Amino acid sequence: MFKNDYIKSDLQCFDNSILKTGFQSFLKANTNYKENFLQKKYNYGFDGYSYLGQKDSSNQYETDLLHSFVISDFRNSNLFPEEFQDFMKFEWGNLQNKIRILERKLIQKLAFPGLLDFYEAHIGHMISCNYYPKTEPFNYTAKNNTRLSEHRDVSLFTIFPFGFDRDFYYQNSKKEWVQIEATNNIVIFPGYLLEVFTNGKIKALNHCVKLPENRNSERFSFAYFSLPYPNRQFEVAGKNYSSENYFKEYLNLF
Repeated sequence: MFKNDYIKSDLQCFDNSILKTGFQSFLKANTNYKENFLQKKYNYGFDGYSYLGQKDSSNQYETDLLHSFVISDFRNSNLFPEEFQDFMKFEWGNLQNKIRILERKLIQKLAFPGLLDFYEAHIGHMISCNYYPKTEPFNYTAKNNTRLSEHRDVSLFTIFPFGFDRDFYYQNSKKEWVQIEATNNIVIFPGYLLEVFTNGKIKALNHCVKLPENRNSERFSFAYFSLPYPNRQFEVAGKNYSSENYFKEYLNLF
């Protein structure tokens, strides 16, 4: 199913103009305003703003060369910045429905017992909006000379619904780093939650973003993550979890 450890679907990507415009407007806001939406202002998951050089982000390292904002359906949408409200009001629900259809089809093809029931009972979504500024001004890089350090995602699936840019590399079964070519198709790969659920039969994709050839190039990416809703109790691979304990286990990987 996950040929070459990921799927490049035959589905054309969706339009990201409303979300990207909102994210760009948020990034241009003054620092005091943006600090009202740091992750510590939220109480679950990875929601909120993380900035380049931040020491206490839960979804990026201090040396990673990006800014990010995570929004989800785990809380009232009014708690997110006004810059994202048009996306939340006009596009979030429709896009999430399309992603759920895609994920259900994928789950049915994977045919792991109990996975669809687990998904329907416990899984919501977050989207990570990522901005990589020009690298030319920086005299340092992320770990192993990257733009975004290697890691596995917290999700059941990670989906890029708005297309896929270059410089994204993953580690194959031979421990070789391979680039996924830029595409206007939807790209999907497995996260750590799927690895846990399948007891390691499907491995989470270890990946990173490498430095660009053109150090004056900016980069945007938008990734959907399927995650447990807050305050859920579930059994996975014979082990009892709460949503919160699952996140703690995941963060202990780093």
